[in-house]
Amino acid sequence: EPLNYGHRHPLLLLNEDQLIVARCSRCGEEVSTPCFSCAQNCGFYLHKVCAEAPLELNHPFHHNHPLVLMQNAPYIYICTFCGQI
Repeated sequence: EPLNYGHRHPLLLLNEDQLIVARCSRCGEEVSTPCFSCAQNCGFYLHKVCAEAPLELNHPFHHNHPLVLMQNAPYIYICTFCGQI
């Protein structure tokens, strides 16, 4: 199950045969299936890749500390040690 990024409702995976006209609540880009949608139909959508993004990653441009995915908007990776985005 993907993270819900602070969203209070469960998320459902929508498959390829459903047409979606919405924007990803994480990255702001237009979504297409497969994607995750709020089970309560409140307009919260996530690309599958955005929903499954790792919570922490090591990036070659910031090799001194791991970057942590923020759980609230803006959904960016930030270093919790030095604050670099």
